[in-house]
Amino acid sequence: MAGYTREFLSIEQALKEIIRKLESEEIKSATGKSESALRKCSDENDLEHHLHLKDAIELDVACMRRGLGHPLLSAHEILVEKSLKNKNDVENITTSLINIGGRIGHLMEVTQKAIDPNSEGGTAVSKQEKEDIYKAINELEEKIANLKLSIGIKS
Repeated sequence: MAGYTREFLSIEQALKEIIRKLESEEIKSATGKSESALRKCSDENDLEHHLHLKDAIELDVACMRRGLGHPLLSAHEILVEKSLKNKNDVENITTSLINIGGRIGHLMEVTQKAIDPNSEGGTAVSKQEKEDIYKAINELEEKIANLKLSIGIKS
């Protein structure tokens, strides 16, 4: 992944870097398009020419084969993460924590019922009780994932 340690602020910037790093023949072989056609797509002010997803994938594959990383995928990921970081505020964090607390309580309740000697399975946990516990765990994990998003942590 040498050469692509910087974070691109746009798909167009990543594409410009790819055009700079790959040979014209590599670009043509990967996408079937000329370097000049992709230069049009790398112009942020050109509203008519956009990079197709299929071409982006093929360009990243070509870069990966040359040991250049996957700049378009990385740019896409960074743009998505930056959009989600806008959720990073106290209200979202507080709501996430309250939801986690509620889900922990629900998990405890479901588990307590499952291990109660008077439950469906008695002292052994029945298949249905296992499914209920599993569902409660998944709901808790979902709330934890939301908290991670609220504070900008990758999963």
